Amino acid sequence: MTLSLAALPKGHEFAETRIKLTSEWVAGYVRSVEDDAIGSVVEFGFPPLALAACSIRALLDQAALPDGAIHVGQELSFSLNRDTESEVVARARVASRGERQGWVLMGIELSVESESGAVMMSGRATITFPVSGGPAG
Repeated sequence: MTLSLAALPKGHEFAETRIKLTSEWVAGYVRSVEDDAIGSVVEFGFPPLALAACSIRALLDQAALPDGAIHVGQELSFSLNRDTESEVVARARVASRGERQGWVLMGIELSVESESGAVMMSGRATITFPVSGGPAG
């Protein structure tokens, strides 16, 4: 059973997830988002937000959003290579967690690295949810 983010303390580190990015996966991602502008970043091998989507999916595979969760902020920074067939490593940790007036404010640091260890994406997501939050759905 997947844990709820509500149960995780500050400092919790999620298991790293290895993700194989293939040209077929990238083509499927581009088709699914229906954004013609993505064609302008083909020189990088894959769209930057594809990395973000993979890393967030890896996080949510390990911990469910609590009932009433609200995504209040996102910061992302990218430094991409041109490799179109690569395995990347996604990591995440609960960087901050505070409670006030019945709500939790949680910051989650995200990173994606290449097989050689070069940071390709780093960022932080901020969510809030009621203190009594359990897993949604």
